[in-house]
Amino acid sequence: MNKRKFGIGAALMTLSTLAAAQSSVTLYGVISEGIAWVNNDGGNRNIKLLSGVNQNNRMGFRITEDLGAGNHALAVLENGFDITSGKLQQGGRLFGRQAFVGLANDQFGTVTFGRQYDMFWDYFLPWTTATTTGSEAAHPGDADNLFGTWRYSNSVKYKSPTIGGFNAEALYAFSNASGDFANNRAFSVGAGYTHGPLKLAAAYVELDRPGIANTAGAVTDDYQAAPFLTFQTSPVNKVGVLKQRNAGVGGQYDFGHGLRLNALYDTVRYSYLDGTAFRLDNYDISVSYYVTPALLLGAGYVYSGGQYHGIDANPHWHTAAINVDYFLSKRTDVFAFADFQRVSGPGSAVLYLNSPSSSNMQSMVVLGMRHTF
Repeated sequence: MNKRKFGIGAALMTLSTLAAAQSSVTLYGVISEGIAWVNNDGGNRNIKLLSGVNQNNRMGFRITEDLGAGNHALAVLENGFDITSGKLQQGGRLFGRQAFVGLANDQFGTVTFGRQYDMFWDYFLPWTTATTTGSEAAHPGDADNLFGTWRYSNSVKYKSPTIGGFNAEALYAFSNASGDFANNRAFSVGAGYTHGPLKLAAAYVELDRPGIANTAGAVTDDYQAAPFLTFQTSPVNKVGVLKQRNAGVGGQYDFGHGLRLNALYDTVRYSYLDGTAFRLDNYDISVSYYVTPALLLGAGYVYSGGQYHGIDANPHWHTAAINVDYFLSKRTDVFAFADFQRVSGPGSAVLYLNSPSSSNMQSMVVLGMRHTF
């Protein structure tokens, strides 16, 4: 009897060891903080401490399990937090940045279910001026969502394997509204190509009746209550969005020796519930250069042109950024960047994390540090 118990126990311990060897849970995160000087923050100069100033703070768990025969189970749980106050971000959600579970096959790709990003984020984020310069030079209103202002709940996402340099993705986010499938739903598609030093991508996103009218839908309070200048209500009657469409193309070329050039164009089209509309076109070009493995320089410029339909208004934004980033180690760096924005026509100059300027210009200088784990 004792021998039998010992044999069963040894077998269970062996199975447990094998399972542990085939599975992993990784804890990861980013902690970023900076001191900012702003020339006109809601009408006054300001010096303030900002959380997540060059990369949003986060903590997450990445879970994988090898199921054999090229199959894998996976999951990600990731929250966002304000390091200055300790508060949760993304509307107070525990895992507001990402929360999904899925299955992957080495030959056929990956399918995941939960709260996820669209194809603009997946493909274009590394090529924006804001990313290249580690700054707050977002496109006006983050209308194209490249700052991740909102995520997609109730979403199913597919990622293909890379074949001959090509890959593709698709996402559908359910409205979860009985009998009204188009009430706050969304979908997105994208494709990428890599050949040597060249990377190219194209993506499309569509949202139908997004916002808080259906609080169980694809995008809700994070879409409706974006943190700064937004276009998510009509300028005439202040009603919400009937449909939003984003389309874009972009790419990167790596010249070697630490020098990379990035370019991106996207267009955002809003149709409002009162019949008015707005179009925003963003042209983004940036460059980054590793002077040494520890010293990174970056610079970028964004031109954004807007056009309203229903009122005579055509705002234009010019946004520029430069930065220097020094890596004390593989996980810790100190940085400085400067952002500038000028607007002509209606609208306000406003850089991310600030209140709108009382003039048509706003500039910001930031010193900070970041630690990743």
